[in-house]
Amino acid sequence: MKNKQFCFVYITVQNFEEAKLIAELAISSKLCACANILPAIHSMFEWKGKINLEKETVLILKTISERFDELQKLVIKNHSYDTPCILKIDISRGNREFLNWVEGEVK
Repeated sequence: MKNKQFCFVYITVQNFEEAKLIAELAISSKLCACANILPAIHSMFEWKGKINLEKETVLILKTISERFDELQKLVIKNHSYDTPCILKIDISRGNREFLNWVEGEVK
């Protein structure tokens, strides 16, 4: 495990149902160990010249970095947005027991 790199994949989605679908697909495909779904956030952004304030859901997936590309493809395929927010955030420093568990769950 010393050379393994771990990451969060931070994703914003339209709603809880979309987050749940993507999380279930990612976990059952062994592309991530687990997911956190934060169902009620507000996002403000400019899109096509207009300032928007929208309700969204945040999905955080925990995985190993070498699975990120595959995981990102799964998210894009099942995401409703034209330009989804998918961010890889390093978490290689953390509770070793937890990181061992993540590694064991991700094939």
